[in-house]
This record gives sequence, structure tokens and C-alpha cells, in this order.
Amino acid sequence: MRILPSGTVTLLFTDIEGSTRLLHELGERYAEVLAEHRRLLREAFARHGGVEVDTQGDAFFVAFARATDAVSAARDAQQALAGGPVRVRIGIHTGEPGVTEEGYVGTDVHRAARIMGAGHGGQILVSETTRQLLDTKTELCELGDHRLKDLTAPQRLYQVGGEDFPPLQTLYRTNLPIQPTPLVGRKRELHEAGALIGSHRLLTLTGPGGSGKTRLALQIAAEAVEQFPDGVFWVPLQALRDSALVERAIAASVGSDDGLIEHVTNKRLLVLLDNFEQVIEAAPVVSSLLVGTPNAKFLVTSREPLLVESEQRYPVDPLPEDDAAVLFVERARAVAPGFQPAAAVQEICRRLDGLPLAI
Repeated sequence: MRILPSGTVTLLFTDIEGSTRLLHELGERYAEVLAEHRRLLREAFARHGGVEVDTQGDAFFVAFARATDAVSAARDAQQALAGGPVRVRIGIHTGEPGVTEEGYVGTDVHRAARIMGAGHGGQILVSETTRQLLDTKTELCELGDHRLKDLTAPQRLYQVGGEDFPPLQTLYRTNLPIQPTPLVGRKRELHEAGALIGSHRLLTLTGPGGSGKTRLALQIAAEAVEQFPDGVFWVPLQALRDSALVERAIAASVGSDDGLIEHVTNKRLLVLLDNFEQVIEAAPVVSSLLVGTPNAKFLVTSREPLLVESEQRYPVDPLPEDDAAVLFVERARAVAPGFQPAAAVQEICRRLDGLPLAI
């Protein structure tokens, strides 16, 4: 039976870069190559005292009691894979995650996964908290402060070793607001709505107030940044009541001083129009922008649809019971770290109809 480290723990995540492409290239050999990759990584992790927390597809989640052991394991893993067809990105972060029967929970888990997602195949990234626990012999390259796709405050990241890699896959050319905590749940919605924004130019997330439309839309936009090289821009409309001011608000967010359509022209950008129900009469403005900016896309949150041509709607439901309970516990532990969930938590979430804002 595995025993997970507790207290201050160093979390390591891995993922194969370009796994879909590799599957097409290798065909029937892919299963064999994937199995060999798993064997090599497990050997490297076990050699340095790593405890396997979870494995999904081609990704590993491993915990270490010491930061130096995690970095040593990551180095051994990359050396074992060197020269082969599989290139793995590795992210390492140290924190104090909560321990449950299923594994670890808390923002430190999310952060470690996001750090991994910012890297490239063959690269090892570590957080500031991990760096502080490493000895001076560890070769590190400071990469500066970066906004990760969980939309939290910028994090200082470091690379183990001095190899050259492309720029990190982090947020840039965006005014998406910093969020105090990572998104809880919504994996299905992120996948479905993310696919819709890839195939439609206008996607409207609809649902009652407090259902989490804004937080979901912000995460969809963050996940899509690579698709929009000219930027991803958030336009908050909650304070507006005059629909005549909507075009001016969009212009201010995207940096247009004179002539919004002329400024955007053929740029590939995403505009997130948040709380559009406040100015629903401005729907024709969106129609005009769709016509005049052929490569721009629009993601909208609204309690009611815009009812314009080419609009794709996606309803945002309340959180399922399990995710609602996780949200409750995470928020409770933010103010009372020792909080332990009781049966009453799920009943409270049910009475709040699973609405994230109410929880």
C-alpha cells in the first residue's frame, strides 16, 4: 500500500509532447513505445523515492518528500528518454497540498500541473518554492515571471539545465484578469466549449446568475491563447447600462484609439464579452464586428442569447454535487486550513443548487 508524503511535498507532473502526432507516426508501435516510456520513468522516480500518485494516459503525477530528489528523478527521466521518439515535459512545484484517500488536493496540485503545461518536450521547469529548497550545485536558468493558464498571479519559473527551448507556453498579449484560485471542475465544459470556439466565430455561454459563466469563459479563453496570436481580450460589461458604449468598451480593451474594425481588420484575436445581458440591445454591434473582422472570434457570457446570425449557444449548468463539494472545501480551507468536510457539506451545496457564486 502506497504512503503519500505529507506536510511540505514536492509534486512532479509529466506529459508527452505531441502525443497525437506521435501516435499517427508510429502507428501500431505506439503502444510498445508508450510502455517503454512508462517503464523508464517509473524506474527513475522509484530510484529517488518518488511515490506515484496518479497516471492518466501518457501523463504521470508523482510526489517526493524532498525537492532535490524530485529534480534528480526528473533529470534521470530525461536522460533515459534522450535520443528516443518520446519527448516529455516535466513540471515541479513544492507546497503543502491536502491529503485525501484519493490523493492530493489544493492549489499546489493545480500549480504543478500548470507549470508542466508551460514547458516543452525535454524541458524541466521548477517553481520558486522548489528552487528555494535546492542546493547551489543544481544548474538553473531563471526564466522570469510568467502567467500560467490557471489565471493566478504571475509565477517565477526556472529551467533545470542550460539547453535552449522555445518561449514558454504561458499567457501573453492578454488582459484576462488574475483569479484568486484555479477553476474547480468543469472539465467536460472546457472540452466541449473549447471545441466550439475552435469551430465557431461567436459562442455564447448562457445560464442563470451565479452559475459560473464568467469563470468558465475566462478559463476557455486562457486555454485558447495559442490559437490567437494577436491576443485574447476581456471586455467587462457588468457596469454598463448604455448599449451605445459597448463598442467603445471593446475598443479600449483591444487597444484601438480610432476605428475598431479598422484596428482589428484581419487580426486573429479572441474577444470575451462578459455579462452581455446588461447591454443586450448592443447585439447588432457584435454582428457588425463579425462581418468586418473575418479572423476575429467572440466569446460571450449572458443570461440570455444575443439572437444574432451564426451565434452558437452553450448552456452552463450548476456544478455537479462532487465538484460543488470540492469547491466548498477549497474555499473553506482558504480561511480555515484545518477544515474537515462533514456530511453537511453536500447538503449545503444541494440547497444552494450547486451555484458556484452562492457556494
